[in-house]
Amino acid sequence: MALSCLLSGVLLDVDHLLDYWLLADEPFTFKNFFSWCHEQRWKKIYLVLHSYELYLLLLLAARLFPGRALAGVLLGTGLHLLMDQFGNKALNKWFYFMTFRYRSGFSSGALVTGRGAGGRPGL
Repeated sequence: MALSCLLSGVLLDVDHLLDYWLLADEPFTFKNFFSWCHEQRWKKIYLVLHSYELYLLLLLAARLFPGRALAGVLLGTGLHLLMDQFGNKALNKWFYFMTFRYRSGFSSGALVTGRGAGGRPGL
């Protein structure tokens, strides 16, 4: 359970890489990637794994197929989403609902409401 919790909590962020690959107009380097995310140089953002709807599907799967590994995945992803929800102050409070992002056209103009802690961009 501990391993699945750790891995799911960390690997959830792989969708940031996917967005960079799909949306960034610059070659991949870690410096480019982190500055692209931190400075919000994206016009659209998908983050398909950062979704309460997906979490509800995981919850349903855990009810249908109970086990310690899936419980760890629920814990890891749930904590990750909660930390993002309360830590990313620059984002609309509904950001972590995929339906909201979809209805907003995945546009950063509708999804980003301000700046993060310390006046820095969030995400």
